[in-house]
Amino acid sequence: MRFFQKPIPKNVVSSRNFKAKNHLDIFNHVPDQPQGFPEEAIEILREYKLLEIGIPRKYLKGEKNKKSSQNLLDILFEIGRADLSVARIYEGHINALLLIGIYGNSSQKAKYYQLGCDGYLFGIWNTESDSEKLQIQQKNKSLFLKGAKTFCSGALHIDFPIITAGTNFGTQMMVFSVKEQKHLQEDWSLWNPIGMRSSVSCRIDFTGSSVSSENFLGKVGDYFREPYFSWGAVRFSAIQIGSARAIFDIVIKDLEKRNRSSDPYQKMRLGKMAILMETAGLWLEKAKIMDQDLENLYSTETKVNFSNMMRTLSLEICKKIISLAETSIGMAGTSMDHPLERKIRDLRVYLKQAGPDAALTRVGEFVVFKKS
Repeated sequence: MRFFQKPIPKNVVSSRNFKAKNHLDIFNHVPDQPQGFPEEAIEILREYKLLEIGIPRKYLKGEKNKKSSQNLLDILFEIGRADLSVARIYEGHINALLLIGIYGNSSQKAKYYQLGCDGYLFGIWNTESDSEKLQIQQKNKSLFLKGAKTFCSGALHIDFPIITAGTNFGTQMMVFSVKEQKHLQEDWSLWNPIGMRSSVSCRIDFTGSSVSSENFLGKVGDYFREPYFSWGAVRFSAIQIGSARAIFDIVIKDLEKRNRSSDPYQKMRLGKMAILMETAGLWLEKAKIMDQDLENLYSTETKVNFSNMMRTLSLEICKKIISLAETSIGMAGTSMDHPLERKIRDLRVYLKQAGPDAALTRVGEFVVFKKS
C-alpha cells in the first residue's frame, strides 16, 4: 500500500462526515502538474474511511462502526468541491468496487473487499485508441494482453484497476493487479492537459501482461449493462456540481473582500448563480432517492434517461456558473495566483465527458417512446 508518510493533522477527522471546507489546507495544495499524484489528499479520504464506501458492511468486520454513513453522492459533491483530480481518482475507485459488487463472484468479493478495507486503491480504465485497442490473446494455454489504455487516472498508483479488453465474443472486464506486472510503465506523452493535471491520467501499455480467467469480472458485455453503465454519469455530475459550488464560493468571497457584493449587477449575477446551484441541488436530491433502489423501484429505461438528463443539466449549469464567475471577477480571475483560475481550468476539463450530444438525443428519444 502507498500510505502518506507525513503526520496526519490532528483535526483531520473532526467529524465523520467529510466536508471539503475542513481540509482546504490539503486540497488547495494538490499538485498542479501532470505527474503529481495527490497522495496527501487521498490519505485524507482513507482517514475518513471513504475508500470503503462501496464495500457492504458484512465484509467490514471490526470496522463496521467506523465506516462513514454519508451518502455517496454527497461525498462526491464534497470531493468535487475540494479538488476535481482527487474526485476523478476517487470516483474510479468507487466505480470499481461497485462493479465488483454487481458482477464479482463470492471469492472475488471476499478478496477485493478485504484489499479495499486495507486501503488499496482501485480504479476503472476503459478508454483506448482505435489503433491499439486492448485485446486478450491466447498462446498455448496461457492468456496475454496486447494493446494499451489511455487516460488511466491514478496511473500506477492504482493497485487494482478494472480494465476492459476485447475477445472474440465481446468486451470482457478483468480485475488487474498492477504489482504483479513489473514491466508496466507510465507514458506521459498524451497527458498534458490544461486542468485536472494531478489525476495523472497517463497511457499504459499492457502488451505482454499475463492474465487468467480468475481475473475475469462478470461475463462478456457486462461492462455496458444498464442501468449501471449510464448511472456513472450521475456520479460524475455530482462531482461537477460540487466544483461549480466551489466556484460560486470563490466569487462570493472575492466580491466581499473587494467590497463589490453590494453592486446591483453583481447581486444579479449572484442571484443567477444561486438559482443554478439550487436547481442542481434538487436534481442531486432526486438522484439520491433513485440511487437507494437502483434495481427495483424504477425501470431501466427511466434510470438511463434520468442519467442522460442529469449529465446534460450538469453540463449546462456548470458552463453558466463558469461564465457568470468570469464576468463577476473579471481579469483578476485569470491570474494564476487567483483561486478561480485553476478551479475553472479543472472544471472545463472534467466537462469534456464523451458523447454529450448522444446523451441529449437519447432524452428526446425517451420522450417520444414514452409518449407513444
